[in-house]
Amino acid sequence: MIRIILFAILCLFIFEQCAQQVTPTGGKKDSIPPNLVESNPLNKTLNFKGRKLELFFDEYVVVDNINQKLVITPEADNPYSYKQNGMSVLLTFKNEFKDSTTFTLNFGDAIKDFAEKNPAKNLKLVFSTGSSLDSGRVYGSLKDIKTNKPIFDALVGLYNVSDTLNIAKQKPYYFSRTDSSGTFSIENIQMRNYKLIAIDDKNRNMLYNAKDERVGFLEKEVNASRDSVTYALNMFLSDNTPLKIQRTTPRVNNYSVIFSKAVEKVAVTFMNKDTLPYLLEAGNTLKFFNVEPHPDSTLVKLSATDSLGTTTEFEQKIAFQAQRGKERQRDQLTLSTLPESNKPLNNTFVYKFILNKPIQSIDDKKITLITDSLTHEPLSAFQWSWNPNHNILIVNAKSFAKDSIKWDIPKGSFISVEGDTLPKTFLKHPVLNEEDYGLINGKVIHPDSVTSFIVQLVDEQYKLIETTFSSPYTFRNIPQGKYYLRVIVDANKNQKWDTGEIDKNLQPEAIYYLPEKILLKANFELNDINITIPK
Repeated sequence: MIRIILFAILCLFIFEQCAQQVTPTGGKKDSIPPNLVESNPLNKTLNFKGRKLELFFDEYVVVDNINQKLVITPEADNPYSYKQNGMSVLLTFKNEFKDSTTFTLNFGDAIKDFAEKNPAKNLKLVFSTGSSLDSGRVYGSLKDIKTNKPIFDALVGLYNVSDTLNIAKQKPYYFSRTDSSGTFSIENIQMRNYKLIAIDDKNRNMLYNAKDERVGFLEKEVNASRDSVTYALNMFLSDNTPLKIQRTTPRVNNYSVIFSKAVEKVAVTFMNKDTLPYLLEAGNTLKFFNVEPHPDSTLVKLSATDSLGTTTEFEQKIAFQAQRGKERQRDQLTLSTLPESNKPLNNTFVYKFILNKPIQSIDDKKITLITDSLTHEPLSAFQWSWNPNHNILIVNAKSFAKDSIKWDIPKGSFISVEGDTLPKTFLKHPVLNEEDYGLINGKVIHPDSVTSFIVQLVDEQYKLIETTFSSPYTFRNIPQGKYYLRVIVDANKNQKWDTGEIDKNLQPEAIYYLPEKILLKANFELNDINITIPK
């Protein structure tokens, strides 16, 4: 009897194992996105008065982050909830939609098939709460002005025309987002005039944050019509927020004033007879150095100029921390150079020694340029000068070296305002072999109205390689590689690119690129590489 029972249990176990379902292998992967087969209301419905919208598909679907991806224009300010019902999605809005208005719901990739998560393509629903559909449209493209590259997922908005328009506080009336090629299209809008503005909108709040978001705009109003007008916008950074002193950092050796954004320059006026050495670091930090004797606190007037050319004045009290102990702990004096160490140098060159503290004294007879084992020329033999803050030494030098150019900097050659010095330092650069490099020359073709421009060569990552301010131009000793050539219209003749200001309806200085990428080989010349500034 026991044997019969055990045999029955064994049979049941075997049958159970045989009946277990496993995921089938192989088969063709589903790559077909879900298709919309019906909607309620129907697309382009007129006189819609409801609060519920439902979409029906030809397969099971899932909803993915619809609150972020669904774009409703004009902005309805009408909260909604959604319910997923297998092959349909139901949206329920809190309020009825504004009367006599055409609304467009663009779902992006918010609805996908259940199996492979293929998003429904071009999923859009248009309806009107009035007796007709608006048929105006505005479309175009968006590029970054400095790189000439298209911008993906930027917000392009149409704003109601107003003298008090403030895009940091006002959202667009109609809007769209750019695709991967930087193009945008805003359709089914009222045919009237608007202000066309694009912003990065990184936090997707539809408001402009000038500190870290690019902006692009047209000076004139655009007319939404049925006409085929393509608008091209260039985007740029333009931090127009008021300059402030964000914080201060008092230490025993120095006192730092940190501004709320980068500044181009700072003029310092000491309000009493005391003076302190200082320098501008990292674009937004002004550092004063503690040198004795000086009073417990020093009052200074600061005139700081930002990248937009706006100057703001501050009064600041400089007070160092009290010293504890006999020895003061100083930051180490450091040195960097341009060109960087080990970079090739031509025999005639301009060289920069960059130190992290202002220098009190220099022994230009100790520092020597070594051409060979017998030729050591002191720095005093060359033309050299300091920048205003005495931390960058600029040298115009010439060498007759065949293999390498060397700088010998003995200890004690530089003495900082804090009394410390560099350890013995030896810098070496190979002599540039012109056969390993190429040459590019050409001219700028420009209208008579353009009298000043900047010609720049940049690499594939848009790092600046060379700059000149004349035409014809020649770029010598360029490493083998791929480059872009661009020209900046220097409207104010200050020899630098100036950004725009939307508050002043002022565009940035125009930048034009040579359409083709430049391929340069070693020991090769590219002649007549001309770039045109259009009329």
